[in-house]
Amino acid sequence: AKNGKAASRVQVAWAKRNVKKCYWVVVEGGIGNGGGRTNGLELLQSRSMQLKQSGLYQMSAVLKTGGGKGRGTSGNTGSNKPAGGGSVTVSPVPPNLTSKDIGDVKHGRICHIEWKHLLALPSSRNSPSNRHLLSVTTDTGAKHQIRAMLALAGGAPISGDLRYGNNVSNINQSGGRVSQPLPDGSVALHARSVFLPTVSLGGME
Repeated sequence: AKNGKAASRVQVAWAKRNVKKCYWVVVEGGIGNGGGRTNGLELLQSRSMQLKQSGLYQMSAVLKTGGGKGRGTSGNTGSNKPAGGGSVTVSPVPPNLTSKDIGDVKHGRICHIEWKHLLALPSSRNSPSNRHLLSVTTDTGAKHQIRAMLALAGGAPISGDLRYGNNVSNINQSGGRVSQPLPDGSVALHARSVFLPTVSLGGME
């Protein structure tokens, strides 16, 4: 923001959840070898609520931040920022429940993401797992929200995310898992756009 008044209005917009942030992410879908076993994308769909808009899903979870080694992940975390202080823990919210059904969340925050499948990416020698390109939108700015929710609540971690993606419970349910970093050491999460309501639309006051 260029001045204090603009900064104050942006803060109000964030508090009212009028700011929308859109990301493009590549997630690990797991092997999905049939035989009644679900893959990571199917797990993510089953843990989300399908919205009226075609192809759009919403997933909710309670996020908590806190220190402690290993918080928010299971197993070896790899080399890119292993889990430690400030990691996020996730408690999934069943798709049929609303915020009112959950009630008061002690020391946590109810967060939501909306996601849409854009493209199925072919597996390769370097990535035997099926990968998928998703568009993910959020109206909250909770730390590691998208990374933690997709991996720990959805079963479809973001490619390269060793902090949250190396989750043993996902493997037990045939979900996706991140076992090695991307060649450049990054996490496949791209901030695509940010929507800020204008004063003329009445969303900033």
